Amino acid sequence: MNGHHASKAIAIGYLMKISAGNVNASHTEGNVVVTKKVTLPDGSSVPYVSGQALRRMLRDRLEELGFPLSEPFAQVSGQEVTPPVRPWEFADEDLFGYLDPSGGRRRTSPVRVSASVGLFRFQGDRDLGTRSFERFGQAMEAGGNMFETELYANLFKGGLLVELDRVGVFGDLETGNVTEAPEGTAKVEQNGRRFLVLTEAERMRRLQALFDALGILWGGGRTARMLSDLSPRFLAYARLKVKHPVFLEALDVRYEDGSFNLNPAPLVNALEKFQGYREYTLFGLEPGFLGNEAEVRERLQAYGPVLTVHEALSRAKEDAVKSWTSSG
Repeated sequence: MNGHHASKAIAIGYLMKISAGNVNASHTEGNVVVTKKVTLPDGSSVPYVSGQALRRMLRDRLEELGFPLSEPFAQVSGQEVTPPVRPWEFADEDLFGYLDPSGGRRRTSPVRVSASVGLFRFQGDRDLGTRSFERFGQAMEAGGNMFETELYANLFKGGLLVELDRVGVFGDLETGNVTEAPEGTAKVEQNGRRFLVLTEAERMRRLQALFDALGILWGGGRTARMLSDLSPRFLAYARLKVKHPVFLEALDVRYEDGSFNLNPAPLVNALEKFQGYREYTLFGLEPGFLGNEAEVRERLQAYGPVLTVHEALSRAKEDAVKSWTSSG
């Protein structure tokens, strides 16, 4: 399926900025829509967006990019949802995995998504909403009801890890015993196991669509009145010989003098630590986003090109597929 020197994974770390929003809410407490938060060791808390919510948004963007989703073809019986289990047909089953509760066929997602965690403490801000009954033909004295939504202005850090050797490759434990290779796939045996492998062109198309989806990311709850653009403002990309989320704990930002400053030290440390495993590295940075942009550019350019986010995603799309095309 792959040559011996093929890259194993792609790691991406990114920052996204939310000026005022509540992308992923927790339970409603009384009439307050509470944001999801994680408590820090000092007792303060930061908001986060769950990995599940981000995967949902990525799926939705894939659909917009012309990839039909598997969900309309799932069978629902009570609480059980049986997916179609045709990952050669549905890119979301390929990239995000599935579980068939009846037949034990399951695919672990080759795309691992971290929760996106706020870098600054939650301050307790709330958005006040009201539903006035007067609008519904009631007397004004009937009042109305008020509801509040916790919201925040924050920067979020997140990460993706893509297992390159598994995109478009389906083992017999994942698909069950498929007698005929479906159109667009080939049967391959390796180490006594049988696999269905998509054509290289289709594997490339799906992987590249994932980068497109990240570049146009938006979604979550309350988009009607708190629309948030979740596309990256900064990203670090590395194609690796090992599977490891290199950048997950390497993004550290301070807020100083009215601007965000990225601390390059942990990032440089992560790059150095994985020096022997990195096959290609690049960075995307939205101009004007960081107060210390010049310093960040200077520190990072020794490790790879520092481009705009749009250029970086384009270059990443070209580079990501090299693990297949350059390996015999």
